[in-house]
Amino acid sequence: MPLEMDEAIQLSSHLDWQQFFRIALYHETFPVLYPILVKLNSQKSWTPDHVMKQLKTMYTRNTMEMLHLRSELERMNGLFAAQGIRMLVLKGPVLADMLYGDISGRTSGDLDILVSKADWDKAVNILVEAGYVRGEEYDDTAEVFGNTERKTHHISYMHPQKNVEIELHWSLNPDTVIEPAFDELWSRRQPSTLNKNMYTLGNEDLFVYLILHGTRHAWTSLRWLLDIDRMLGRFMNWNRVLQLFDFSKSSILGGKAMVLSSNLLGSLLPEEAFVLSQHPKARKLAQMATIFIRQEVVLFPKPETKEIAVAYNRYLLSTMTSKQRLLYISNKMYPSSKDMLLLPLPKSLHFLYFPLRPFLWFWRQVKRQAV
Repeated sequence: MPLEMDEAIQLSSHLDWQQFFRIALYHETFPVLYPILVKLNSQKSWTPDHVMKQLKTMYTRNTMEMLHLRSELERMNGLFAAQGIRMLVLKGPVLADMLYGDISGRTSGDLDILVSKADWDKAVNILVEAGYVRGEEYDDTAEVFGNTERKTHHISYMHPQKNVEIELHWSLNPDTVIEPAFDELWSRRQPSTLNKNMYTLGNEDLFVYLILHGTRHAWTSLRWLLDIDRMLGRFMNWNRVLQLFDFSKSSILGGKAMVLSSNLLGSLLPEEAFVLSQHPKARKLAQMATIFIRQEVVLFPKPETKEIAVAYNRYLLSTMTSKQRLLYISNKMYPSSKDMLLLPLPKSLHFLYFPLRPFLWFWRQVKRQAV
């Protein structure tokens, strides 16, 4: 028997298997871990039966959910195509099959679809006609103040009967990030391995997008780093990758992701990626993100504690350029639904929410601490 198997069996006797299962569930890595453990146990049993049963249950449930999402994604792709709407699938079953060879190899809670702004109204009409309704978390004040693009970069739609959520994007990232126009992304698209008539981002655009997405979420799930590790194994034009990082002012964020992937997953870095990882700020940001990865924290829809909120805001601002910080802070000064709930005003006086915004924010903080 190979030495690696001996070491695995010896290690298994010292593991807290319930903690192992909890962490695998939290980081959503069980779709990758379960097949590996099945293979290891086929040679000699070293994983407790109850743990394998738990993992199998989660793996099977995820497979069924991903099949359900795939079916709905293909339905929507057909409806969009029939109306001449170009759509790019960002994650979900398409990414799972592309990176893991099977849709069961990754989890996904929703479907992310990117369309051009020119097709936005038609895409929304198709979703509504298909039975979708706008998610409750949408900030209605964004429409009141014509501020939608300042507050978000997508809107969620739910299908009550199918229990499927679609995040319809008009951009890949919040407006603090510079990104290629939709036509440019479309010109570099690649067909999905699930359906040749369904498209996703080209490898280089996808790689940068996944890194920026993981950065915003502080890499709290190792699932996102596993995606990066798999992407590193694909062919990429690294000159284009570096150009995209430079264009979006995010080279340091790319370096941070390379540090995390290398340190935590043992990813093999191409020369260009290794150079990115050597930037001092990239390594500092990786240390900041590691805190969120090691702790089981809740950041969305809002941080679970004030301490976590402060740490996350400090981290998020550290990932931005000076210009992005100014834009981010100025966007925070725009009114929100929380302001309207705290101080209801007639529509004719909505303009007062702008000068009152700092006072209303302070009032909410006082009320929160008093609870």
